[in-house]
Amino acid sequence: MNLFNILAGMLAEKNFEGVKVALSQAHPSVIVECLREMPPSQQALVFRLLEKQRALDVFERLDRWEQTQLVRAMEDPDLVQLIEAIEPDARVRLLEELPAKVVKRILLELSGETLASISVLLGYPDDSAGRMMNPKYLALPEQTPASVALQQVRQSPLDPEHLEVVFVLGEGRLYRGYVTLARLLKAAPDTPLPNLLEGEAVAVSAYDSKEQVAELFMRHQYPLVAVVDREGRLVGAIDAERGLELLEEIEAQRLTVFGGTVSMSGPDIDVVNTPLSRVFKARVFWLIVLTFFGVLTSNFVAEQEQILSKAIVLAAFIAPIIDMGGNTGSQSATLVIRAMALGQVRLRLRDFAFVLKRDLPVALTMGIVIGVLETILAYFSKGVGFSVLMVVGLAMLSVTIVGSLVGVALPFAACRLGFDPATLSGPVITSVMDLLGVMIYFGFAYHFLRDLLR
Repeated sequence: MNLFNILAGMLAEKNFEGVKVALSQAHPSVIVECLREMPPSQQALVFRLLEKQRALDVFERLDRWEQTQLVRAMEDPDLVQLIEAIEPDARVRLLEELPAKVVKRILLELSGETLASISVLLGYPDDSAGRMMNPKYLALPEQTPASVALQQVRQSPLDPEHLEVVFVLGEGRLYRGYVTLARLLKAAPDTPLPNLLEGEAVAVSAYDSKEQVAELFMRHQYPLVAVVDREGRLVGAIDAERGLELLEEIEAQRLTVFGGTVSMSGPDIDVVNTPLSRVFKARVFWLIVLTFFGVLTSNFVAEQEQILSKAIVLAAFIAPIIDMGGNTGSQSATLVIRAMALGQVRLRLRDFAFVLKRDLPVALTMGIVIGVLETILAYFSKGVGFSVLMVVGLAMLSVTIVGSLVGVALPFAACRLGFDPATLSGPVITSVMDLLGVMIYFGFAYHFLRDLLR
């Protein structure tokens, strides 16, 4: 029985593992002849089940027209549906990384909308660099002299914003780095491109997450970033416009999470386009969590009935004191999360100690200022005695300091536990400080007003 009949039978039974084994044992020339006998959708499926090197061998044995037809066959909706139906773990095992040369042809042949619809065929994870790369770049072999490179730039159909850098490739499309257009213009005509490379060969893997891509654009002002496969071969590029869009998406997500409206699954929520049911689910989750904190706080306050009955004026200062803890905590957390996002601090004891050392004198100074201000306002607005003034002033000072330090510590704790620090949202910090605030407040009250309880 020839290979065509063997594969046809296995495909009919959806025995993809068997197809992969049979292909691994066949010579590339035999596979090519087999592909020529198959309908387009089967061609694309069989090709995707090839091992990476064998896929490259087979692709190069096809003529230009056959290569185009093979790429076009990947648009078949039935094929995409069939691949999507495979269990994710089995799909990862079956669909190996495509050769860089094939990826380049796919990017060139298919439109952006089509690429999005067949992304499962490419084998790259959701929201990865491989899913958002494009073919809008100029790449030249490393032996190319500057004069020829400039000529290629002039003849390129790409828009000027995609020609600010030229990618340099070694043998087998291995990415070596990039040369800026400015350096090309100033270089001697016979200067080889490797002599003009800018620093290290900065690139992202096709498997890197969108957060990693956004972080790269945030740290460096690159007009274009190369995307490489696991072997370091160039497969695409991401331009600065897309990089900025990613930054905006991630910042919007962080603001959403920090505001206490995180979506538990699926895309981020927004007030304009998200269905009301999803908005409700995202917001009610946090409200339920915060309700439990609120109950704990209210129960604690209710247990202070004895001292409140002796000094009812204490109740008037509960709200401003606990509010101050939440406010200062949110301020500090926002600054730390921003520093983490910008790469200024990392999850290291040294960085935590550095941030804590910088925040401590600020928190202490703020606590003194706010504590003195609250004491003065309490005296003139309520006319309370010295003991109550001490309780209010020291509680305000302590809560301000503790709130600021908690706001510094929580993002680092979230990173240590493997969570996004933005998930420790403003409302959560506020609720935690509500509970700590009343504990601190009534702790001072029992100390300074103990005579009233005798």
